[in-house]
Amino acid sequence: MSAKTQVREYKRELILSAATKLFYEKGFQKTTIDDIGAELGVTKPFIYTYFKNKYAILEAWFDQAFFDLYEDIADSLGNSDGSPVERLHMFVTVYVRSNIERQRFTAIMLEEEKNLTPEKIADIRAKQREFDVKLARLIAEGVASGDFHVEDPRIASLAVSGMVRWVHRWYSDKGRMSPEDLAASLAQLALNLVGYHPAGRDPT
Repeated sequence: MSAKTQVREYKRELILSAATKLFYEKGFQKTTIDDIGAELGVTKPFIYTYFKNKYAILEAWFDQAFFDLYEDIADSLGNSDGSPVERLHMFVTVYVRSNIERQRFTAIMLEEEKNLTPEKIADIRAKQREFDVKLARLIAEGVASGDFHVEDPRIASLAVSGMVRWVHRWYSDKGRMSPEDLAASLAQLALNLVGYHPAGRDPT
């Protein structure tokens, strides 16, 4: 990557970072290009050099945030090491911690999706379906091995991911549980949900 390209990417990142803060604090619809410029101390033409409008900023942000949030999670689903019990426990643990570490990103992702173009929403839905299919496949593997006991792995996968997806809404670092404790607790709940009955075993 050339120095010029690096500088350009750096400036795009500054704009996205400022927009993230404002989208979280004010919401997408109430945030203007002027607001983003003021946050950065630049003019509107500077921002328009990198993004054609506010919606382009949101779409670029979604591409980046979705990748950042789901990369580690998808990796944990794609890992074939360990039993289905161990892998589901690890998946939920990683998912919860990623959700908490990126509370601002997750909140914007869920709240502002409605402002995306139909094409971008379709792209996100396709990625989410791929994610859900991988989780359902893991649960089905656990059913086949005799570790899990559910009739419909697909429904179970949606229940597990749904349980974790909204953690950002209610988790507070001022609460009684640390991110590690909460991740461990929800991982155990996920195993209960798929009908795992350990015989004095610890999946971790």
